[in-house]
Amino acid sequence: MSTQVVVQYATLVSLGIGVLGLALAVLIHRQQVTTQILLELSARYDALLNTAPVGLWTSPEGQLPAPTGELTVSVLRYCSLVSFCYFLFQQRRIPKKMWELMLPSIERTLRGALLVREWKTVRSEFQSFPDFSALVASIQGSRRPSGRSSGLATTRDSSR
Repeated sequence: MSTQVVVQYATLVSLGIGVLGLALAVLIHRQQVTTQILLELSARYDALLNTAPVGLWTSPEGQLPAPTGELTVSVLRYCSLVSFCYFLFQQRRIPKKMWELMLPSIERTLRGALLVREWKTVRSEFQSFPDFSALVASIQGSRRPSGRSSGLATTRDSSR
């Protein structure tokens, strides 16, 4: 074998290793970004839990707290967080398994009498995201018992 052939093979092998390394770096970066997104969403949810009025999360059936500006803002923050999560899921930035893990809690909360009442007030804020409005309407329209996911919005739009 001539030196020129050995150099060509060595060049080809090093090019292959370089492409493989680049592909691996892209995959690792994508995982890191997904992890950062999930950590940020968790932090936002925690902040919402700490700042929202207690009645938002603990009002017993039939006993709704009186409508207040603070309550409406908290519901708007919650719906914004859920809509952001839903958008990220649609864009494949949140894995399907993670969305399916979050969905039963989202459904339970959005079906609650308080969120049903307050959604009528904040719904107009989500006109620019009709997919989210449709998600809320489908969740609030299906009165399944809490604890089991209805399977709503677990498939991604195949046209994207």
